[in-house]
Amino acid sequence: MILWIVVLFSSYLRENLNSLRILESNREIKMSTKTSKYIPVDTKHLKLNTILDFDIFIQTGNNFVLFRKQDLPFTEETLNNLAANKVNTIFVSEEDREKIGGYCRPIENRDNINIPDKCLTAPFDNPENLEKYYKTYINYYPIERGNLLPGSRIDFNVYNKSNLDVELYVGPDIGNNLAGIVPNDIHNAQTAITIHKDDIPLYKEYINNLSLELTKSKNDSSDLQFSILRENSKFIIKDILEDPRSGETIQKASELVETLTDTILDNQSNFSSLLKITSHDYYTYTHSLNVCSLSIGLGTNLNLKRDPDLLELGLGALLHDLGKCTIDLRVLNKPGKLTEEEFKEVQGHVTAAGELLVSSNTEIPKNAMFTILQHHEKMSGKGYPQKLKGDQIHINGRIGAIVDFYDALTTERPYKKAFSPFEAFKLLSKFQDDYDKELIKRFIVMLGKQAQLERQN
Repeated sequence: MILWIVVLFSSYLRENLNSLRILESNREIKMSTKTSKYIPVDTKHLKLNTILDFDIFIQTGNNFVLFRKQDLPFTEETLNNLAANKVNTIFVSEEDREKIGGYCRPIENRDNINIPDKCLTAPFDNPENLEKYYKTYINYYPIERGNLLPGSRIDFNVYNKSNLDVELYVGPDIGNNLAGIVPNDIHNAQTAITIHKDDIPLYKEYINNLSLELTKSKNDSSDLQFSILRENSKFIIKDILEDPRSGETIQKASELVETLTDTILDNQSNFSSLLKITSHDYYTYTHSLNVCSLSIGLGTNLNLKRDPDLLELGLGALLHDLGKCTIDLRVLNKPGKLTEEEFKEVQGHVTAAGELLVSSNTEIPKNAMFTILQHHEKMSGKGYPQKLKGDQIHINGRIGAIVDFYDALTTERPYKKAFSPFEAFKLLSKFQDDYDKELIKRFIVMLGKQAQLERQN
């Protein structure tokens, strides 16, 4: 999961973290307006989570200052950084006119680029494709290929999944002599696989039977055991998101956190195994499992006690995005730039989570609530919803903020490639004033150690 370069970078970052600054404008390169011309672009027209293949500049007096070099991601934090400095217009060099023109059509005139607010990344800019994407995303559930044993019989259909559609791969509806028999080469294919949401109960039964067979046979296939643990964990999180007011599902969350915590404490090498989720898409439940595992791992590295510290940290991390169940999936998974109203709706997931937990009449430890309510707060005071600053943010909130940001960057989505861990660390270093610097260093060192363990195993 993590390249060897992460280890080298962690050493570098420990020595140089204090010298890295959040504001790209500190790297000013002034250019005379006499030698270069610039095209103004409203910042609201820049698509979040895309890699820009052109430099962007800001104007200071009569000079244009390089704000962000090409081939770097344009993230929510970048946009917030501009807004905090009251910059609503950026500039692109005349030499990059074709690049910005191709970035999102159309160009209305020579001196100004008017990009529509609802601009979506291809192929999602086609309404028919967009509808296919939503239909596929909402109606199909990604599963781990490793849980399907070659030669075993299944009574549910499995599909190869693309961004826009699914194609029947194996199952009772395949219509030949091998219908329902998992092929021997299933683990060699690279595409994502999925099942229809209506077949989840059948898949759960298959997984449970597989787990029982492993127990009876005393099979020590750790990869399969961890794959089953991850799948059952996602089921629990999915159930919580679908019924967040149920005290029963919240209790299941607590039990799951205990299992994950004990698994990590039992053997540090288990930590990486919990993160090997093979789904190519970003789903709230896979993200929640990753954030929980990473948070517990970091807490362990900080020598926090199992009970109550790690258990409370893990529970908050598992439930940190609970409020997203109140958001329309078409907004939450929109493959392009959100409108201002949509962005505010997404930001509302933090307070929505608190309200859901209060209405559930379930007692959530205070320290767990800190992760839920503060994982979008920034040390600089530029976060939300309360704009807390520095020591006002609990350590669990600080951990949640770093881990949430990192996992979101390193998870692939249909409209953007996943960042490598090294690229994510570089971005964290750029925004270090927003995060706890010491925790960033400990987080990087922790993942570096995991990389070493993976190579040893």
